[in-house]
Amino acid sequence: MKAVVLQPDHRFALEEVKEPKLAHPGDVIVQVTTTTICGSDVHAKHGLLPGVVPGTIIGHEFVGVIAETGTGVERFKPGDRVAVPPATWCGTCRACRRQEVQHCPHGGVWGGGEIFGKGLAGAQASYVRVPNADVILTAIPAGVADEQAVFVGDVFSTGYHAAFEGRIETGDTVVIFGCGPIGLGALVAALQFGPRQVLAVDMLDNRLALAGHYGAMAIHAGRDRVVEQVQAVTDGQGADVVIEAAGSPDAFAQALKAVRRGGRVSVVGLFPNEVALPIHELVYYGVQISMGLGNLSRVDRLMSLLETGKVDLTPLATHTFALEEALEAYDLFENHKDRCVKVLLRP
Repeated sequence: MKAVVLQPDHRFALEEVKEPKLAHPGDVIVQVTTTTICGSDVHAKHGLLPGVVPGTIIGHEFVGVIAETGTGVERFKPGDRVAVPPATWCGTCRACRRQEVQHCPHGGVWGGGEIFGKGLAGAQASYVRVPNADVILTAIPAGVADEQAVFVGDVFSTGYHAAFEGRIETGDTVVIFGCGPIGLGALVAALQFGPRQVLAVDMLDNRLALAGHYGAMAIHAGRDRVVEQVQAVTDGQGADVVIEAAGSPDAFAQALKAVRRGGRVSVVGLFPNEVALPIHELVYYGVQISMGLGNLSRVDRLMSLLETGKVDLTPLATHTFALEEALEAYDLFENHKDRCVKVLLRP
């Protein structure tokens, strides 16, 4: 089968690799019908993710059809459409019993390499072996297309985690820094909590237009005085909740200035380097900061929002390529060409 594989010179190439086989009774083999390119995949290309070595199959966002099941699988059968989360978990450890599956010490990220991957091959391929299937997989309802379902596992789930950890309350003012896929997922998620208004900050007009489509007030970080605008719409108080989804030191610094006294800053952006934290100032204002990867235990519930039509994520999918065209798709996504927001790959 074909797969996107990291090369020794930190390029990606489409290679012929062996199809995966069942290894444990709880495994399934998923035939990938739709996968995507994530910003962290680009980080891997540039050597910013430790442990992702040459030969690693890339990708962690995907949906598909079950091709084969292990003898211990009870919830699923061949032919079932399933959404696969970007990481696995065991379901029985202390973290999992606390419903903090993102902290499971036994889990791994697809294509995450030696440190984060725990031996899991990536999803930009035709087939993927999925362990512990009964615990981690989510069935895709008949009325939900791949173009929506593929976003539930990472983009919407991580965005929802950002909003949840920000403890958004009815009537709050929320500011989101970064309107890439995760930031837009956070915007859609924030709206589920009944905020008074949501402000979206980014450098790209097409992303801001999409944020406006969802009802946010758009602020261009390169042209507008971001903090001043936040102060203006909050009577000088600052936002109740700020979500940092850009992974930018400058955006994080502005987020800390845009939040009100006693407000919350929820960080889900991935930072390639360490970032200074002005705790000598923040301690006087009671600012609360949360951070971490998304909690994947909510995928079932988020899928139900798609099934009922309460949430529509299809505008995020701006481009579709065959897997054989993955290198062209990476160029489009990484360099923000042709108003690209999110790329779908079809094996």
